[in-house]
Amino acid sequence: MPDLAKNAQQYANRSLVPPTSNDLFYRVWAHKAELAVGVLAAGVATLFVTAPWAIAVLGGAAVLTLSIVESEAVLLLAIFLMPLGWTLQWNVPVRDVCVAFRSLVIIGFFLGRLLRGQLGVRVLLRPALTQASLLFLCVAIAPALLGTGDLTLESARSLWALFTSLGFYFVILSWVDSPQRIRRILQVLLFSTIVTAAFAILQEIIGDYTSFWFFLHPQDWLAPMEHRAPSFFANCNFLASYLNLIVPFSLAFWILGEGRWKRLGVWTTGLGAVALLCTQSLGGLVSFGGIVLLAILCFSGNWKKKLALFGAVCALAIGFFFAMQTLNPAHVGAVFAYDEAIRLVLWGIAWDFFRHSPVLGVGWGNFVVLYGSYVGDISWIPAGQFQVHSIYLQLLAETGLVGFAAFFLLIFRAIQQALRQLRCSVYTLQKALAFGVLGAILSVLLHGSVDFFFQVSPQFSTLFWVLLALLVVGGNTISKRKDGELEMQTG
Repeated sequence: MPDLAKNAQQYANRSLVPPTSNDLFYRVWAHKAELAVGVLAAGVATLFVTAPWAIAVLGGAAVLTLSIVESEAVLLLAIFLMPLGWTLQWNVPVRDVCVAFRSLVIIGFFLGRLLRGQLGVRVLLRPALTQASLLFLCVAIAPALLGTGDLTLESARSLWALFTSLGFYFVILSWVDSPQRIRRILQVLLFSTIVTAAFAILQEIIGDYTSFWFFLHPQDWLAPMEHRAPSFFANCNFLASYLNLIVPFSLAFWILGEGRWKRLGVWTTGLGAVALLCTQSLGGLVSFGGIVLLAILCFSGNWKKKLALFGAVCALAIGFFFAMQTLNPAHVGAVFAYDEAIRLVLWGIAWDFFRHSPVLGVGWGNFVVLYGSYVGDISWIPAGQFQVHSIYLQLLAETGLVGFAAFFLLIFRAIQQALRQLRCSVYTLQKALAFGVLGAILSVLLHGSVDFFFQVSPQFSTLFWVLLALLVVGGNTISKRKDGELEMQTG
């Protein structure tokens, strides 16, 4: 008790001491800070109520800031969310929210590198795949710059989506500077694919798109799903094309990996194959069959085993053909005939565009805008909705012979590097990356005979260039197996 009374008396004496100038300054500053925080909080709350766009602005500012400091969480989140499509109903320049998100990540990342003096342009431009990619981008932009093709709103959106896809290629090329980051990116890609495939399977089970899908892709009218699950994508064919870019990687990890990587490869491949069946995409299923045949050719050992496995795949394909009415009803009957007729008409229009603009084409993204004048008398083909449904004819129509040659130069360079790594490397990671890119390119060429995804699916386009970036980075790594884990060292 005496101590308590003594302390109370000392406190009372101190409280009677006149405040010093420092104390006054601190108190005034503290009150101003509290007032500023209160005003800021009230302002933010008012802004959210009166201007919903404020949430997007503040979120964009946060993404930009975190990208400038190269937050690993934000960059990995951008990779994880790659399959997500979120389209706004408003007629704004960039309607795809995820494209806008990746744009902020790219701008912030390279702005931070520029401010720190770590841009390293020469290093980025050195790989042959980088040079081929930039050549294709320049050719795609050329008609708009030279005035040989119209710069329509659709063309501008398509060019920006292409630019962001290539920009993310450079982000991966610049950011991935350690074995740990390569591992994390691969794990995130495979886990993301598992979630995407699981959502497609859920849609198939309940037989509907789900309310979450309608939130991502609001539309005034839409045909029933009819057991063609799109997952997070706007269309089931977009999902099939995306899965066929990832499945070669997961298949390689299933065959070559050990421990956690093998299990991850099994789950991704298994769920991916089931989700692919749920799409009923004939081009996607044919591409998947091509990937399996490529895996047999690369990994199955002697020719007797290869022939036996080839025979098994052919038997499954024949069985699928006879059971198509049950397993793939979307491609049987009048609906399939309607799709075939539309494709034939669009292919003829694309060829006519190419004949009139054989050098640089009508401009990247302009086919969907221009073909309407050709189908004015065909009531069952609406204008402004379709692409060419062929990667070969779309490239010829929109980029001409120059763009066609530039794109397949990129494909040739990628195949060349992947084959070199697959043949020469004794390390698991390099083989998996090389086979993954080879399988992805094969799926693009096979599925591309009846569809074109580089414009209508930014998810597909971004993933395509991310895989090319991983091939380049993987070419500078050495992997070894240790305790069932894929370990990598810079080489």
